[in-house]
Amino acid sequence: MAGALAAVTIGTGLLDGLFPGGDADRDRGSDAAATPSRSASPPAGEKPTPTESGADASESPAAALPKAYVGTWKGPVTERTTGQPHGTLTAVFTEGKRGEQVVRMSTTISQLGITVTCNSVGTLASGTAEELNIREATDPDRPSTPGLCTTTEADLVFRLAEDGTLDYRSKERAAGLPYGKLTRSGD
Repeated sequence: MAGALAAVTIGTGLLDGLFPGGDADRDRGSDAAATPSRSASPPAGEKPTPTESGADASESPAAALPKAYVGTWKGPVTERTTGQPHGTLTAVFTEGKRGEQVVRMSTTISQLGITVTCNSVGTLASGTAEELNIREATDPDRPSTPGLCTTTEADLVFRLAEDGTLDYRSKERAAGLPYGKLTRSGD
């Protein structure tokens, strides 16, 4: 959601290879199955194994956004479907509980002298001290570049890395499955 439509849509014929479904993507199968989702609990009727039980405190479900995420994070993102740059993502996390908006995001892409900005908000769906699952939607208070940003909701994953960075991954195919590594910025 609110991701740029896989790249700036200028000169579609010239840049066709940059877009999902374009020449560069035509011979590829879906890679959605290549990224398995991590289940927070075992299937119904099964008991958790010791590795699934969340014995580590960092794997315990969070009722609210862990403080380690609060602040501004920024970094370049890349489209998994094309390998092309997807601009710069800025994510500002604020305190909040599960089911509440905890992050405001902006993705800015500049190509060929044109700048596209896609704004969104994210609701904490679930998470632990190490990983958040966010449901992204269009930001009703900050308009995005008309016609060049996706408008459907999407699932995002933010994971704290051991080096202090924040790994970002979007499950939104229409935006090219963007991913990147964010660093703290100006807290």
